[in-house]
Amino acid sequence: MRRLLVACALCVASAQPPQTPTFRAGTNLVQVDVIVADRSDRPLADLAASDFTVLDDGAPVPIAAFRFLRASFEAAADPIKRDADEEREAARDDVRIFAIFLDDYHVGWAGQRRVIEPLVRFVQALPPADLVAVFNPIVPARDVRFTRDRADTVKTLRAFEGRQGIYVPPKYPPEEEHLRNLPRIEMLRAQVTYTALVGLATHLGGLKQGRKSLIVVSERLTMDHTDLDDLLNTANRNNVSLYPVDPRGLLVGSDRPVTLVPFMRGEGVSVSPQDLFRVLADQTGGRAVVNRNDLGPAISQVSLDSSAYYLLGYVSPHPNDGKFHAVTVRLNRPRVTVRARKGYWAWTAAEAAAAFPPAPTVVPPAVQQALNGLADSLRPDPEMPVRRRLGPPPPTPAPKASSVLGEPAVMVARVRGASQLAPRREFTRRDQLLIQITVAEPPPAVVVRLLDRLGSRLTDLPATTAGGLCEVKLLLGSLGLGDYVVEFEAAAASGPERRHVAFRVAP
Repeated sequence: MRRLLVACALCVASAQPPQTPTFRAGTNLVQVDVIVADRSDRPLADLAASDFTVLDDGAPVPIAAFRFLRASFEAAADPIKRDADEEREAARDDVRIFAIFLDDYHVGWAGQRRVIEPLVRFVQALPPADLVAVFNPIVPARDVRFTRDRADTVKTLRAFEGRQGIYVPPKYPPEEEHLRNLPRIEMLRAQVTYTALVGLATHLGGLKQGRKSLIVVSERLTMDHTDLDDLLNTANRNNVSLYPVDPRGLLVGSDRPVTLVPFMRGEGVSVSPQDLFRVLADQTGGRAVVNRNDLGPAISQVSLDSSAYYLLGYVSPHPNDGKFHAVTVRLNRPRVTVRARKGYWAWTAAEAAAAFPPAPTVVPPAVQQALNGLADSLRPDPEMPVRRRLGPPPPTPAPKASSVLGEPAVMVARVRGASQLAPRREFTRRDQLLIQITVAEPPPAVVVRLLDRLGSRLTDLPATTAGGLCEVKLLLGSLGLGDYVVEFEAAAASGPERRHVAFRVAP
């Protein structure tokens, strides 16, 4: 992990190359999102690729890809009911993602009262298609779902309570352990907050490749140098722009400093919390909302920043050298402000090899045919709109004279009552499948395997053969979401004979 040497509060940005995303140099494509604003800080939307000049380590490079991305006020805004809805909608170019992190461990009562209503107005002003979610230090990011329900989000914001310096009663089970370590409780809270931010940045990166905005409401983030370095790297690798918000308003006098410990030196470097916020924002392409009594306009700027921006791409002229390369974006138009990240770390040869393994083998035709059959079974049937059509299983066709295996039939095994055929082969992890296939007499030895969607073997499945049927029961609780294929194999006169059937595990 590369280290960011903090020499003093804001000098770090000029003294060292900024921590910016590591682009996948295995493809030699560098992408930079650029915000262009006029003198009133409003984004410009009428620019072409010819208006930009991009320099890599001071040398001009041709722009190979150019896109203008704008938030849509008229985009379809379907409700988010499950994880698949969240993933599908988050990936859309016209949908923005806003995460609000309420650091209740480091927000006092006065700050809480000052920040809630500006955040409420910010959420209420978002276009209907945008996704927003509220996070805290304790609840894992994966357990919080983004939503378009503004009323529910506002309810969560108004229930926020700052607990800086308040330790009892504990609000979550892990805080019971904090109470057993009172001398270290503030250190524990700081570590929990840091870990939650890193996890949240990683979670956001898995939802969308484009720009994500993370509003961090906190009066102070206490972390050592390594933690700061890791947070910056994680945010930038996942294209997350940090917007730290200090809810205390305009401060008079000095603020209690945060001490950072550079990894190569013995002495500590002390910076104020607000200077640390400025570093976090500057290094990730966001803005620090500090020393403001009126937080509303500054928080509204978060939405404005993401309302329109340009995504520039160019082919890197460098090999996989593992070095920092500065990126400069210029515009041939006067009196405008250009904001973009300042560069990227190229992969090393070893990192590129690990990040880009050899292409997977070609999916076997029989496995692909089974997946095609799965897709056919998932097509909506206008005459049968229910999610799963159930009924008594029809008779399975007998194998041909030259075959030892028939065609498999997939059923849902019920705890009570007979198993029922499931023509729509989409199930949840609570289901148990019963897959039957007819076999010739005398019954051959049948080997049953569970394959992934590429045809790679995952595990062997136990099967029973009796009365001309080979039967497999499969509990889905141990499987992740996705498509799977069950393969039956038996020896025949002409060689190994196989049958395949595919199914999907959905939320």
